[in-house]
Amino acid sequence: MKAPGWYLRLLSSLYLSTFVVRASFAISFIVFPLYLKGTGIQDSYLLYALVLSLSPLLELSTVLGLGAWIDKAGRKRVLVGGAALSAVALAMFAVSNDPLWVAFVNGLHGISAAAILVSSLALITDYAEHSNRGREMGVFEFIQVFGWFAGFAIGGVLSELWADDLHLAFLLGAGLGAFGAVYAVLNVTEPERCEHLTEQLGWGHLVSVLKQRKVVLLILPWMLVYVLISSIFTFASKAGFEEAGMTGYQLTLLLCGGGAFLLVTFVFFGRMSDKYGRMPIMIVGTVGMVGAMLTVGVYTLVAPEDGWPLSDHRMWPFLGMGGAFAFMAGAFGPSALASLADVSHKKKRGMTMGLYSFVISLAMTVGPILSGAVIDRWGGGGVLAFMTSIAMLMLALVLVQWWDRRHTPWEEGGGGAGAHGDEMAPGHGDAPPG
Repeated sequence: MKAPGWYLRLLSSLYLSTFVVRASFAISFIVFPLYLKGTGIQDSYLLYALVLSLSPLLELSTVLGLGAWIDKAGRKRVLVGGAALSAVALAMFAVSNDPLWVAFVNGLHGISAAAILVSSLALITDYAEHSNRGREMGVFEFIQVFGWFAGFAIGGVLSELWADDLHLAFLLGAGLGAFGAVYAVLNVTEPERCEHLTEQLGWGHLVSVLKQRKVVLLILPWMLVYVLISSIFTFASKAGFEEAGMTGYQLTLLLCGGGAFLLVTFVFFGRMSDKYGRMPIMIVGTVGMVGAMLTVGVYTLVAPEDGWPLSDHRMWPFLGMGGAFAFMAGAFGPSALASLADVSHKKKRGMTMGLYSFVISLAMTVGPILSGAVIDRWGGGGVLAFMTSIAMLMLALVLVQWWDRRHTPWEEGGGGAGAHGDEMAPGHGDAPPG
């Protein structure tokens, strides 16, 4: 039986846990360049990226197994366990700044992120009404990305306030993680738990998800999105402090403004995907990403080496186009994630979201390494060309998906995969199959 207000408490627990794990990871990103100073790891972008990539690497290695276990044992215990592990890992960072120790603990933190991400997405997919799923996924995507932004902002302030005691930043993150774990224990419920669990678990569970063309076509562009995101975020703090000469306070103000911008775009476009369909909004987001990269590329070609000041009228068209394309780019996340939830099998949602998380983790692992190698070899221009190519490939994949939807039924806004013979009864809140 569903107690009054259970859904709001459920969502708040999922959002809180996700925010804490992403924010704490971002705090680590912003503090690591200073925390690891003097250890020798700072001499190469590539070595620095390898240390930071241990978190997404372990997330990558465990997420499919966690997705399968969620389908067998339920979502709550994995969510709570992930939040608790996050708190423990963050506390362990404070023990030493030895690069090997930091890499090991970073791996534990990656496992906690995998547990929280997959269980949260499965719960939202289970219980969000189809008519509101885009909005809920929009908020979830905002929480994920804003968690990074907020972590950067918090880390920027802490790097100034606790410059001589940076281990305190990790202890603060550990406290937030512990609070998230306790909050989830008290507030997460699975009122229809048995309806979403499978009795048999084996390799066939994963294979059956991989055989769904709709799922594969939705997941592949996500890999490219997170190659872009990880490349940008990995070097944002390093470039901000060491090359642009920004203070922690200045970086904080910049990121807070960016976070407010993301809140508007993700929630707005999530709601638009509920109203007008997933595919049109997804295309808007993809065009926005490509346009933003091309705008930056053209600017670097025509502007002087030190750039134009904001007051220069030659700068205004680039600011206008860049802002418009950035706004459009926010459409991809909520619409694509809601579409993946729409087509997921009712008793395979943990595995489906595990596969989605696997692709993200793979991108978060290889993205910093690839861009680190590119920037060491070709500098900023090489990285720009690399990221523009990724955006163009993403556009091609989305157009393939659009073509596929035109020629095969995807049941946009309907009953999900079950309407087309995928062994799926419509999930909670889904419209009945047509």
